[in-house]
Parts: sequence; C-alpha cells; structure tokens
Amino acid sequence: MKGINSEFCARVRQLRRDNGISQSELASAIGCKQSAISMFEKGDPTKLSDDAVERLAERFSLKIENYRSEKPALPARQAPMPSRGFCPNSACPTNKAYEVEGHVLYLPDRLRADPAGGKFCAFCGEVLERRCTNCGAPVHDGAICSFCASPYIVADC
Repeated sequence: MKGINSEFCARVRQLRRDNGISQSELASAIGCKQSAISMFEKGDPTKLSDDAVERLAERFSLKIENYRSEKPALPARQAPMPSRGFCPNSACPTNKAYEVEGHVLYLPDRLRADPAGGKFCAFCGEVLERRCTNCGAPVHDGAICSFCASPYIVADC
C-alpha cells in the first residue's frame, strides 16, 4: 500500500509474533502469499494490496492513518549500500583460492580488504577494485561477475 510507512510493517510483525501466528497462517487469513508477508514485514509496504493492508489493520486493531507518511516508503533493499572494494592481487591474504573443475578461482573477502571504505587494500596496499574489470558492473559477494561471468581476480603468472 502506498502512503504507509515502515513502522506499520514493523508493528504488524511484532503483533503477529506476539500472537504466535506464522507468516503462512497470516497470509492465508488475509488472502496473500507468505512471501509477500515476509517482504512486507521487512519494511516494504508496497508488497501487499490496499485490501490486504486493510485486512491486516483490522485483524490487529491498527489505525492505518496513524502510520501514513508524507513520502512514499522505499523498499529496504533499495537503500544505498556502501560499496566495498576487493583486492585484485591474487597473492593477497584477503583472497581465498579454491579450485573448480581444474580452474583456480579466488574468493575476495571485501570486508577484510576494505574495512574502512578506503582506496587501498588494508593488507597489501594494492588499489582496490569496486567494479568488474571486464564489464564495469558493480561487484557483489562472490568470485565471478554475475553480468559477464568473468572472474574478479585472475592468477598472477
């Protein structure tokens, strides 16, 4: 529902737990999917229809108008996350080597390499990468870019 804030979502979650109701039971009672309840409780009020939100408010005796926000609420997953860099040096202790079908890959530990959001690796001093060196996509946790399937770290020869 547009126009309600994430406090309503948190209040519904607390009341559901206090009453010993599972997400699946609540979803059945108001006519939606369990996954929609889960996303709703995490702070995204747009995951339920207006009717479902009204049924929730009625079930838990909440007044929707007390939870209106001036601005539409953004889903929690859209909040900006600080981007940590990874060390491209395969010999750096922040990168863990492992083998897959005869190929050596390196799993970067971005938190160890970039604990303070700096420019250089905290262990070896190498300039940190924040984007895939092949396609330029933002990096994520893992060893391989999900956009171009290139490994983030190539073994030094």
